[in-house]
Amino acid sequence: MSDFIQWTYENRYQISIDLAAGSISGIANCISSHPLDTVKVRMQMSEDGVLTTLRKIIKNEGFKGFYKGMSFPILSIPITNAVVFSVYEFWRKFFIGNSNKQLTYFQTAFCGTIAGSSAALFSCPIELTKCKLQMQETEKIYKNPFDCVLQIYKKEGFKYIFRGMHATQQREILGYSAQFAVYEFIKDILCDLSQKAEPSTANLLISGGLAGVSCWTIGYPQDTIKTILQCQTGKNPGVYKVRCYDGGFFDCLMQKIFTEGFGSVWKGYSVCVFRAFYANAIGFYAYELAKEQLTSLYQF
Repeated sequence: MSDFIQWTYENRYQISIDLAAGSISGIANCISSHPLDTVKVRMQMSEDGVLTTLRKIIKNEGFKGFYKGMSFPILSIPITNAVVFSVYEFWRKFFIGNSNKQLTYFQTAFCGTIAGSSAALFSCPIELTKCKLQMQETEKIYKNPFDCVLQIYKKEGFKYIFRGMHATQQREILGYSAQFAVYEFIKDILCDLSQKAEPSTANLLISGGLAGVSCWTIGYPQDTIKTILQCQTGKNPGVYKVRCYDGGFFDCLMQKIFTEGFGSVWKGYSVCVFRAFYANAIGFYAYELAKEQLTSLYQF
């Protein structure tokens, strides 16, 4: 324990840089991705396709409808991203210390797994309020994210603020594991092809975009089930059996597949994967750029 405290103290500036760069990345990702995230959530909860969903939102709610539920994520996702990147960097340094060695891709995936698990504690209640607000079309049940959390707490109890935690954990652990491993893998390949030691801007954008695609591809079925579970209301779990070990995930997944087919858990994927590419390209580039600038300021 004393070694950990000493390491934390000695690397306090680097930890601060990781937290700050992660926050900047989170803001960039959230602003760029939220409109299509709203479309994804609506598609997951309906039978509509992409164009029908877009038309309905524009016709009934206007363009501001795409930004429903964004206020809470824009305030809290920087914290979540800061946790993800700082935990990832902490475990990366656990393996290599202060050396210039590179992690193996397995070690990178492991660091992403721990980072994803840490993020779920923050992202689950954020996603819950976001989904509730995004599903408000004409009837306005919740005034704002804080009113949403308060109503859930009063009517259902504190634990229901974390509804869908099991599905969120699965999505984050698998997703971030793939995301960081693919990011480093693609970045290394592009550096080898260009015969440059340092990645270019295009390299970082492509690597970040493909990392985002891998993250959401491996975690998308879990995200669909999470959305369904979180959009339920009341203590009654509805048609899904909530077991202590999965929060209703398995029963919801099986019913969804058996009644609507395997493709039903991939509804909205086309929108999501398009969003994942450009949003994560922006997010990773913002992180790398912010980290570089903050490091140079600290050294100065």
